[in-house]
Amino acid sequence: MRANATIIGAFVLGAIVLLVAGILFFGSGTLLQKRIAIVSFFHGSVAGLQVGAQVTFRGVPVGEVKAIGIRVDPTTRASIIQIDMRLWPDKVAIYGPRTAADDKLVPTLVAQGLTAQLARQSFVTGLLNVDLDFRPSVQASRFGAETGVAEVPAVQSEYDALTTKLEDVDIEGAIRSVQRTLGNLDAVLTTPELKQAIKELPGAVTSVRHAAQTIDREVAQLSRAARDDLASSTAALRQTLASVQSLATDLDRETTSTLGRANTAIDSTNAVLDPNGRSMSQVQRAIDDIAATAARLRNFVDRVDRDPSILIRGR
Repeated sequence: MRANATIIGAFVLGAIVLLVAGILFFGSGTLLQKRIAIVSFFHGSVAGLQVGAQVTFRGVPVGEVKAIGIRVDPTTRASIIQIDMRLWPDKVAIYGPRTAADDKLVPTLVAQGLTAQLARQSFVTGLLNVDLDFRPSVQASRFGAETGVAEVPAVQSEYDALTTKLEDVDIEGAIRSVQRTLGNLDAVLTTPELKQAIKELPGAVTSVRHAAQTIDREVAQLSRAARDDLASSTAALRQTLASVQSLATDLDRETTSTLGRANTAIDSTNAVLDPNGRSMSQVQRAIDDIAATAARLRNFVDRVDRDPSILIRGR
């Protein structure tokens, strides 16, 4: 029994329609989107990057990887990895008037610092994608080959930068140093003295705590005694100051009285010693009288000396 050609044709046509509808539905119309071809060249390993991997801009999917290849220079035997990508311009909204056509859009963005970098999707799977971003301060490499599409300069991935730094580290020397340190530490920890010190440590801690408590009590008692002594010393000092003040008052009064009496005595002395004063006149008259009396006595003695009988006869 031969199959009906009309039925077979209708079945095939329906399958094609369903296939196209599925592609348009599940692919969100990506087949109808306009693509922009770009290329980047990487010097390091791209292990983990696959065809079909996403091209993102700060995590937002804007394209996909279309091909991965190697370029080799037969003269120098230098090699570089070529990554062909396709961008979906409809994924990016341009604010304001567009200053360049679609074929000039990527070179304009590259001039403003757009670069490509390999980014790890997951440390578990190890898969990579290509991340685009503006990195004007990062040194980027440009291969400059004639590929017919715009080239986006590539920058070293963070993993490659870390690997480059680790290559300069003397890991073996660091390991030997750690081993020597651990050996010395093990030798110290296994010494009998340290073991004995560890055994005695709880008792020492208890003694230290007891000493600290004793010191706290003694300091508290000393503080109370110091406060009491300070209070008594303050009272004695106040009493002494009062006594000194009273003594100063008495001294001031006695000094004033003594100075008054001294002034009076000085005045009396001045009055006595004054040549024109009464006392000095009386003293002068008394001296004159004494002098006259002495002259008479001398005359009488001379007369008696010349004539002793005068004492019997009188005159």
